[in-house]
Amino acid sequence: MAYPPGKEIVPLRTAITTTPLDSHSYLANIPLDHCYLKTAHGGLLVSVVVVAIQQYFRSNQTARSHPDTFSIDTAFLRPAGPGEVTVVIKDVKPGSNFSTVHFALLQDGKDRLVGYAMNTNLDAEKGISFPTPSALNPQPPPADLKRLATQSDPNWIGYSVPWHPTSFLKAISHLQFFSPSRAFTPANITDSWIRLAADDQKFTTEMLGSVADHWRRMIENYAPNSMWRQEKVPARAAEAVKEGKDIQGFSTSYGYPTLSMHLEIKKKLPTEGAEWLFMRARSTVIKNGRFDAEILILDEHLDVVALSHQVALVTKSMQIPDNPREPRNSHL
Repeated sequence: MAYPPGKEIVPLRTAITTTPLDSHSYLANIPLDHCYLKTAHGGLLVSVVVVAIQQYFRSNQTARSHPDTFSIDTAFLRPAGPGEVTVVIKDVKPGSNFSTVHFALLQDGKDRLVGYAMNTNLDAEKGISFPTPSALNPQPPPADLKRLATQSDPNWIGYSVPWHPTSFLKAISHLQFFSPSRAFTPANITDSWIRLAADDQKFTTEMLGSVADHWRRMIENYAPNSMWRQEKVPARAAEAVKEGKDIQGFSTSYGYPTLSMHLEIKKKLPTEGAEWLFMRARSTVIKNGRFDAEILILDEHLDVVALSHQVALVTKSMQIPDNPREPRNSHL
């Protein structure tokens, strides 16, 4: 990724790091690089909580051997900003196969998000299993990931949002997105292949909370003048690639504050990480300023990695114009 010369950007794996304060409390520092203006990215906060919980189980629950968070329910009470946050964990029900904890993420003495999480040992899971039909209906266009990386897959077009200290979408600038270039889904669905923008970074299981919140809001498909309508993104991305630039435009038609998020991890990503993930977001009802989103996260073989259900609001959005000082070097 073409970051400004001399600027060290905090990578996602560093941004979700936690440090023990005591047996049940963990400290994290939210970088401004992962905020929307000065509001911390909600998915990033969920990943911070997951890292803290897994650290807690490694330190305090070794006899039960439940190192993996596989289900987490989060209620977002109020926004968090950049700077220090504390995750406080309380035991609810230790079990032989699963253990449940309550968590709260605090900043300046106030709960910012709260919820419950369940841990187990995913490597030791066994039990009744049955094959099920593909979770993707309709099917997305086929993708050759090697060709995606060089912008030569005719079915997909890639784009990135440039990093700049005054930009609204700094949190998004850490990823590259690839959208269908011709075979569009119904308006209530958005599809994307994603990868981290820095060449030396890959997705890990602990990052899935952040990943689950990085999807193009399908509400934009219903806004007639939105630059993020699915049929407009390919042309804008293709023009940026042709000119050797990043895609510009930080305005969205609305704001989308998240009220709650459920994340279920079906399987762990490889220890060495995953370069590519596929995401499908689908909304069932968009009504009275509130909408739902079902998020599917799949690996490069289109095997399900995680599921997420989210509830969010649709609010009036502050329009953020392009910044003429944005770096325009392509990293696609």
